[in-house]
Amino acid sequence: MTRLLAALGWLLIFMLGGAVVTAIGGDLAAPHHPVPVKAVALLGGLGSEFGVNLWLLALCFARLPGTHAPRWARPHLGLARGLWGIFGFGLVMATGGGLFVNARVAAAFYLILQHATALPSLTDPVTLTGAVVAGELMAGLWLFWSMRHLSPYTVADGSPHGVAWRPAPFIAYAQAVLLALLLTLVVAAMFRLVPPNFHAMKDLASAKLLEGPPITIAAMLGVMLLLGPVLEEIAFRGIGFAGIAASLGPGGATLLTTALFLAAHAPEKMYYLPGFLDVGLLALASCHLRLRYGSIRPGILLHVLYNGLGLAATAALH
Repeated sequence: MTRLLAALGWLLIFMLGGAVVTAIGGDLAAPHHPVPVKAVALLGGLGSEFGVNLWLLALCFARLPGTHAPRWARPHLGLARGLWGIFGFGLVMATGGGLFVNARVAAAFYLILQHATALPSLTDPVTLTGAVVAGELMAGLWLFWSMRHLSPYTVADGSPHGVAWRPAPFIAYAQAVLLALLLTLVVAAMFRLVPPNFHAMKDLASAKLLEGPPITIAAMLGVMLLLGPVLEEIAFRGIGFAGIAASLGPGGATLLTTALFLAAHAPEKMYYLPGFLDVGLLALASCHLRLRYGSIRPGILLHVLYNGLGLAATAALH
């Protein structure tokens, strides 16, 4: 109860602090004319959102005095720690993306007070790409921080109860390449049998991520082909798998992490339900490589190739 009250107290401080700072910033941004009360209220609300985002990050990184690290965030692997490795990863990613969007809107709002521009669209490629990249980078920092709080033995342990961040034999990477090719054939076959409705999907926010200027396209390709696969494998087949396996065994960890992986990708697959099949197969194949070779690195290679070949197949069949 004491930790909960401390956390709520910090939340109030962050929200009030954010509201005050943004409101004062709005007044400074328009020194030659009074800021409307409505604008001050909007800035205060935006500042409160900043405060909530910063509070969540401070909580996830265990940086709030008096709250201590809750059981699910302590540096040992178990069911709660494994689940937190997955859910915390998603929470930090969403919070990092939210911070970027808030910063972009706040900057535009201050310019509006100076009669210089209009609020940006929250679905334009620059905002969407910036939010995705910021979220991925923040989540990567959190995973690195989490692994630093585990013992080196646990991180390198190739058993089902370790993170399995260790080299693998050449045959493991060769098998990852073969599995990636097989998954690509599955995707191509699905596209032929059940063609996606590209026309209906083109207006989705996610579809705009590869339609912006070259720099945003390059950033998204970096996320899709490198950063995303590495972080997802560490979160799901590394920390998450190890913690869940400690309580439910390798089979239970395989099933649960695969189900959570499917849930994490549901927003992008809801408009093409057959896509759940290849995502599930990817998760199962990564678990297979992890258990057989005691390393998540072949799964990372599989994930990278799956994303790259899948993107190429989508472009070819569009």
